[in-house]
Parts: sequence; C-alpha cells; structure tokens
Amino acid sequence: MSRFLKPLQEFLASKADFRIVYSTASSSQGTPEFITNSTQRVCVLDSSFNPPHLAHFAIIEESLKSNYDGVPLNNKVLLLLLSVQNADKLHPQPESFDQRLAMIHLMADHIAANFPITVAIGLTKQAMFVNKSLSILNYLDAEPQQTIKPGFKLTFLIGFDTLIRILNPKYYLPDKLSVSLEHFMKMTDLVCLTRHSETVTINQQSVYVKEISLGQHEEIPSHWSKNIFILRNMNEKVATFSSSGIRKEILSGDPEWKKQVLPEVANYIEENNLYKEKQG
Repeated sequence: MSRFLKPLQEFLASKADFRIVYSTASSSQGTPEFITNSTQRVCVLDSSFNPPHLAHFAIIEESLKSNYDGVPLNNKVLLLLLSVQNADKLHPQPESFDQRLAMIHLMADHIAANFPITVAIGLTKQAMFVNKSLSILNYLDAEPQQTIKPGFKLTFLIGFDTLIRILNPKYYLPDKLSVSLEHFMKMTDLVCLTRHSETVTINQQSVYVKEISLGQHEEIPSHWSKNIFILRNMNEKVATFSSSGIRKEILSGDPEWKKQVLPEVANYIEENNLYKEKQG
C-alpha cells in the first residue's frame, strides 16, 4: 500500500481545502515542515503530475538557478501541488492520486538532493489558481508557528499557455479580471517558462510582459507586469514533453518515454505497470 493512501483518504474526507502531506524537512514533532521564519517565497508548481516529467523539472531548475527575484535559495521553499479537483475532468480518478503522490515524492527527493531547498508536497481541492493561492495563504494564517513575514509571496511556476489562461478575462465573468485577481497578484508572482507553441512564437512570449507594462493588453492592469517573470527555456525539446504524450508512448510500447522522466520515476512506472491500459 502506498504511504500516501491514508493521508490522501483523510484529506478527501476532511473539510480542509489544502494540506501538506510530505516535506524533505521534518519538524521536531516529525510532522512535515512547510515554511520557517526565514521563508520569503514559496515557489509552487501546480500540476496533475500524471506522471511527473522532465519539463516539470526544467521549470523548477530554471527558476531556482535564475534568481529572478534576488531571494536566496535558503529563504525559499518549493511546493509541488496536486489538485484532487480538476476543473477539466468531471470524474477524476482518486485511486490514481496515491500513485502520483509516490512519483511526486521521488521527484521531491531528487530536487532536494540537487538544490539546497526544502521541497514539500501539498494537496488542494481547489481548481482555479486564485483559489489555490488563497487556500495556501489561509493554511499559513491558521498555523501559529508559520508566521508570514512582510514581503512574503507565493510564486507559481507555469508555462506560457497557463499564464495566458490565468489572465483570460472569460474565466472571471461577470466580474472584471482586474477586480478578481487584484489580491492574487498582490500576494503572488508568476514565473513563466517559454515553451514551443504553434500559435505564439518564443519571441512573442518573451515580450508579453513588456506589452502588459505598456498597457497594450487593456484588460490586464499594467502594474501586474512587475509580478510576472518570463524565463527563456534553454532546452526546447524538453519543453515539448507532456504527461499525456508520455502515457501514449507507454501504451504504444515506445521506449522513448523513459528519456522524458527521471530514472527513479521510470523505474516506479515499470515496477507498478502504470499506464498500460487505456484510461477513459
């Protein structure tokens, strides 16, 4: 039985909408440690992790190496966030979440072994970024030993397609985008890694924040540009990796999928015979 099955079931049965289920650092009580008094940034990678792959690792690596915000690594925490409420799927499969958590755990330990940063795994029942952010901040407010310092921020690590989706006014109707996301953008930075797209070139992605600052996207307040950072992806091939593509390759018997995930994740997939059956 997966080590994450029980905490997953407890979370699903609870009224909580966010919970930490693992951390590479544990408190003296043995519970997963999330932030400390020195934490200034929680970098959040939110994904279905079905399975976690090297494009996930790339955005983490680029954001941690770039030092875009001048905050030292030992004042940052990385949160790998799994939503158990997918807005695009009416019937998610809870039985697969514990296996995804096991693979995320392998990635968390790999990251912590390569970067001097605490890596935590969190669960959320929220589907929209603005609500995910709020659920994390509410969790921190409710934890007396985890005081949020002035200047503290969440930083979502995202791809360009996700950035466009977050800033799309249609998701917030009948309210205005500028109203719905004002508090979110006050407490949150968005770090976006460029990725290959058939509709938007890398150069167009790179100047997007500049366009916002100049008021060229009229529904997006220009001051939000100070909270958005575009990082150039150094490896365009890795940027094309996707969980759905990996699942298709496993199903078809194409061994190329192993080059798209961490070796320990590949071993877990093989040992547990994952993704061999077509899923509805």
